[in-house]
Amino acid sequence: MKNITLAAACIAENAALTEQKPKWKFDPWLMLYPVGVVRIWRKEIAVWIKLLYTIVLLPVFLLAATYFGIVLFAAFLPPLDKTVGNRADKTICNRAGNYSATIVKSGAETKNTYELVHVDLEPKGGNDWHYHANFEEQFTVIEGKVRIGDNGGEIILNKGETATAGKKDMHYFKNALDQTSVLEVKVTPAAGLEKTLRVAYGLINDGLLKNDMTENPWHMCLLLAYSESYLPVMPGWIQEPLINALAKIAQWKGEDKSLYKYFK
Repeated sequence: MKNITLAAACIAENAALTEQKPKWKFDPWLMLYPVGVVRIWRKEIAVWIKLLYTIVLLPVFLLAATYFGIVLFAAFLPPLDKTVGNRADKTICNRAGNYSATIVKSGAETKNTYELVHVDLEPKGGNDWHYHANFEEQFTVIEGKVRIGDNGGEIILNKGETATAGKKDMHYFKNALDQTSVLEVKVTPAAGLEKTLRVAYGLINDGLLKNDMTENPWHMCLLLAYSESYLPVMPGWIQEPLINALAKIAQWKGEDKSLYKYFK
């Protein structure tokens, strides 16, 4: 009887301790890293959990803070200037590849309704997967044969055939032949196509753009923002504000002044 009484007492004591033991509850403040660090170190939990939280989330916090700092700062800067000067030269030559682009209708001529450009594509030349958020592109083959990427698929356009990449559609275009093809590109509404071509070809001619990368990183930000070209490397809700913000900062810093000779 005595043993039964002692066992019952032990069980009751263990139950009481179990009830008194604090249970882990999610703290919403942990989502805010600086406050979370203070709060988690005040909790009665294992030290390794505190260290894990502090060390692992530090780079995440720094990246997020830098991102939002850049975007917020750029929000107070003037909008990006995508206009070009009143240029008499309508054909832009890329001497490195020995091909050209001809401005058939500029945004100024159409009151920004659309832009129309004829682009020479060198053998197997073109671009890679990308999309545009605020305009659509219509592609018509004038000469040759062109491959058009279409949201993960691909279509082949022969002379006279047309395809359209809508807003947010992931696409590319590449020459399908071992000789020059001519592609007509119509952008609706007008964006920064002409400025992008003038700056890109100018940088290539001066040896400042090689292997799809500019010598000056700020110029790459400007080119991407002029053309509103976004890549499949990260979500659009992160990429679009960041590229536009960096381009506006580049303009604010005066990094675009060395490009004036290409489009003013």
